[in-house]
Amino acid sequence: MDILGSNDMDEITEKIWLGNKNAAAHINNLNKHKIMKVLSLIDSHIKNINQETESPIVRKIIKISDFPTKNIIKYFGECLNFMEGNEKILVNCMIGSSRSATIVIAYIMWKQKMKYEDAFNFVKSKRKIINPNYGFKEQLKIFEDLLIKVDYDLNKIDFNSLEKYEELKKFK
Repeated sequence: MDILGSNDMDEITEKIWLGNKNAAAHINNLNKHKIMKVLSLIDSHIKNINQETESPIVRKIIKISDFPTKNIIKYFGECLNFMEGNEKILVNCMIGSSRSATIVIAYIMWKQKMKYEDAFNFVKSKRKIINPNYGFKEQLKIFEDLLIKVDYDLNKIDFNSLEKYEELKKFK
């Protein structure tokens, strides 16, 4: 059977889709929606999601677990830069509610110059099941402060040296 479930993926903006592992592996559906990039945030023990050699879809995989103690903010620069461009993109994790939602919220905050709460509510209005864990929410609030300090210029944030921020020291 070649059918996706109703919670497998949702359109957030004209170019951003948010979904789960099933959506990332469903080549026909990706092609149907003209999705040319897939950003997957998956546990390190999970094998890489189906990557057909014949497919023109560009994939990026970030290995991170969905635990509140995990440092996801260190991947924001890499992920948000990958999301840039005009191509449609699917951002996914296992369920499509925490890790991938965190990245999409961060992207919306950056591109739309939105505060965390506004970006969260916007994404939630498009995909009802989002629920970033409390550690990721805390990091999104820190990201909001960083964006404001650099006037939303992502190039001014050194994601490799964020450990100097006291509030981030608890995230590994």
